[in-house]
Amino acid sequence: MNDFGRGQLLLSTLLSPLAMADWLLDVSFELSSCCKSKQTVNTSLSLLPGEETVFFNGLSQSQHHLCREVVGSAQLLDVSPDEVKMAFQIQERLDDGGWRTILAKTLSTGLNMPIRFESEDSELGERVKLQVEVMTA
Repeated sequence: MNDFGRGQLLLSTLLSPLAMADWLLDVSFELSSCCKSKQTVNTSLSLLPGEETVFFNGLSQSQHHLCREVVGSAQLLDVSPDEVKMAFQIQERLDDGGWRTILAKTLSTGLNMPIRFESEDSELGERVKLQVEVMTA
């Protein structure tokens, strides 16, 4: 293939509907702890491929009733006509300023196809429920 053909291929790839689409993420997130504290977030937000987007920033209570900052983020990793791949991370800020990862998961689904993930840590008494759906705007 000559340089002109490669340039046309690159341009057509960049101008494809998938590359130019605005991506919307619907998130339903729930974090429950052993001391009966429960946080729920239902939100919709825009995603840019490769850019981390915070979908939750709040406080949680530990078993000792200490409030700690909890941050949830999502990143759109890859989009094809058949599959959308996203990375999710939920972290809690510790008393010493460090971070503890509650959840780090990569999920794959199709466009307009909700996917659900649940995780439970019986030792810490935490349960995470995450349901997400990616749509084009």
